[in-house]
Amino acid sequence: MLPDASQILREAESMRSFIVELTLRICRERTVNYFLEDFPAGGPDGMASPGEEGKVVAILQRELAAHSISAMTHAKVARRENLLARVGKARPGYRKLMVLLHTDVVPSGAPSAWKFAPFDPFEKGGKLYGRGVLDDKGPLASAFATLLILKKYERFVDGEFIFGAVADEEVGIGVGIDYLLEQKLIDCTDAIIPDIAGEMREINVAEKGGVLLKVKAHGKQAHAMNPAKGVNAIHAMSRFLLGLERLNLQHETHPILGGPTINTGLISGGMAPNAVAADCEATLDIRYVPSQTPAGIRDEIQALANSIEMPGASFSVEIFKSSRPCEVSAEAPLVKLILKHAPDAKVVGSGGGTFANPLVQAGIQAVGWAPGNEETYHEPNEEIEISQLTTFAGRLANLAFDICSIQT
Repeated sequence: MLPDASQILREAESMRSFIVELTLRICRERTVNYFLEDFPAGGPDGMASPGEEGKVVAILQRELAAHSISAMTHAKVARRENLLARVGKARPGYRKLMVLLHTDVVPSGAPSAWKFAPFDPFEKGGKLYGRGVLDDKGPLASAFATLLILKKYERFVDGEFIFGAVADEEVGIGVGIDYLLEQKLIDCTDAIIPDIAGEMREINVAEKGGVLLKVKAHGKQAHAMNPAKGVNAIHAMSRFLLGLERLNLQHETHPILGGPTINTGLISGGMAPNAVAADCEATLDIRYVPSQTPAGIRDEIQALANSIEMPGASFSVEIFKSSRPCEVSAEAPLVKLILKHAPDAKVVGSGGGTFANPLVQAGIQAVGWAPGNEETYHEPNEEIEISQLTTFAGRLANLAFDICSIQT
């Protein structure tokens, strides 16, 4: 007989030590992801190449073998493996629930901003600390505990539960979720993406689209002893950025997502202190709503750049990367069942691009639901409460029993 929901929650709580230890082990592995062109002098945090997520996959593979759980790895690029593990009877006609987590992390940034070494994770006062404990390795360890619980009670899983540990979420060059979808390796009906924090009190059913724009200012090089002979592209870019702060992109406010946002994330320019800069480049990260398009946004940014009055200076604006907005109905069975196990949760939208987006575009009911508080997302001194991880493991298991008992 299937244990009741409260017993499953207690079983997840009993796995506290396992969840903590697994989180610490995988957080010690540096899987920092980055664009190569953004770090021409060498990778951040001592990385020889982006991601190297295979180091985490190797740890998970050993755990899976110890528990006799079948799994497959898939890699488009060496050392950047994706792992898919499955439990359940996989009876035809029953729903399949996937939980998809990422194994890469963002760079740690300035060491002076950290109170501790980012890649020496530790436990203290009921919390875990270190780069990745919140985003996304702590939730990954929690979901892995769910996998073990479901393996124990596999005879009650009519459909299938799929655990995915996937590379390249933080940058997205096509070696992670995009590769798995291209190869038709994902066959679930529903998916949970534990990558939004929210302390399990938010169900993210909609995401803004994203567009990365490269804005390039062009000037004229000259010697610094006579800058009047040149046109300083850095000065031109500074004028553009001041105008950007005042720009309101055209849009219709979305009932869940609201309006668009603009962030200037990177800037570089010039070749030497004693030369007038002939070029300057800024990278903009714009999160947009369904009433907008990447091409329309680019045109608005180009129009702003063209309005900058500086003789001899010019601008070009190019789309570097883009993704579409997505939305799942708040009435979807998956959403309603999450609310059964997390009755204090509410339906929300977000500006962050998670794995839910490409899954929804592929016709899968995918939503964000996750443990942890978002305060230290992508910031120094990352942390998460251990109780959040144990509770999530139990709730996710109970959700899986429900979803996988539904016929399609």
